[in-house]
Amino acid sequence: MALLIRGGRIITPTEDFTGDIYAEDEHITRIEPRIDPKVLAPGTEIIEARGKYVLPGFIDPHVHIYLPFMGTYAADDYESASKAALAGGTTTLIEMICPGATDEPFAAFELWKSKAEKLAAVDYTFHMSVVRFESEVRDQFRDIVKAGVASFKVFLAYKGALNLSDEHLFAAMKLAKELGVIVTAHCENADAIDALQKAQDGTGVAQSFASADRRSGWCPSPLHIRRIARHPRLHRAYVV
Repeated sequence: MALLIRGGRIITPTEDFTGDIYAEDEHITRIEPRIDPKVLAPGTEIIEARGKYVLPGFIDPHVHIYLPFMGTYAADDYESASKAALAGGTTTLIEMICPGATDEPFAAFELWKSKAEKLAAVDYTFHMSVVRFESEVRDQFRDIVKAGVASFKVFLAYKGALNLSDEHLFAAMKLAKELGVIVTAHCENADAIDALQKAQDGTGVAQSFASADRRSGWCPSPLHIRRIARHPRLHRAYVV
């Protein structure tokens, strides 16, 4: 199926001009000030875009759709969430898979994927939360990457639920370097936050305010993770 978008104002990362866009088999093959209709494939669909903006589809790199968290679930499913994304111009999204601390990583990947497969109206992929990294589950992350996942998410917060020990953080980053995946990190200090939380329990301070207060003023974990990332055995590991 061929498509011609004609006469739109084309916005790219580097240019702003009026022109035509021609695509075949869902791939853009030509962008020119004017494409001669005589060279179009038979049956080409033509969209008149004069006076309208033509933008690349946006990529949202971190979303939550299927989200079991603290005893509740997100209100959206992939049908409602992906249609809302399209309405705002987003054509690709990357959802975070967030298994529980005792869940099998590959089973979680399969579960999240099943939630999207029949309902998504956009392109999608995932990044994988690493909330456990015992030696017996590590090969599952290799399988997840083989299946197309290109980034991991690690937590240095949420003690006892999502956070990794330094030992497991280091091992996860070594594997990420080996596999060439990006590591994104929630950088806080789980032990310090837990101690501050316990100190504020029973004070009558509302949890919404206490959560901000016990995180204010300092956060050593970003420096901490940078030191780990600069370890010689992790040279060139990519951390966001």
